[in-house]
Amino acid sequence: METRSEETDGRQGRPEFTEEEIRLLRLWSASDVSAGRQLSAQVGYFATPAIFGIYGLATGSLTLVGVAFICILLLLAWGLLTTWRDRHDSILMQSVCSKVLATVPVGEDKR
Repeated sequence: METRSEETDGRQGRPEFTEEEIRLLRLWSASDVSAGRQLSAQVGYFATPAIFGIYGLATGSLTLVGVAFICILLLLAWGLLTTWRDRHDSILMQSVCSKVLATVPVGEDKR
């Protein structure tokens, strides 16, 4: 597959991205990947069942502890499925990165 453009309008040597790759680049460039956002998202998911389980331990209710445990297991399963689903975007990003790296002159990647 040819990764460089052959156009003569000043874009010669630039990678040719598919529409799907361009969509992914726009999506990732606009996303917030700060540590604070990631932490708040995880706390938001796991705080409720954790507090529910602590309440169950405090009251001695094994039913509440069991429900909290099952909720945490379901959240973990959901995270695994989401990671599996997002694998397609990771493959696309590898394609984008390889096209960009193909435009870097030899020896410049050592900097």
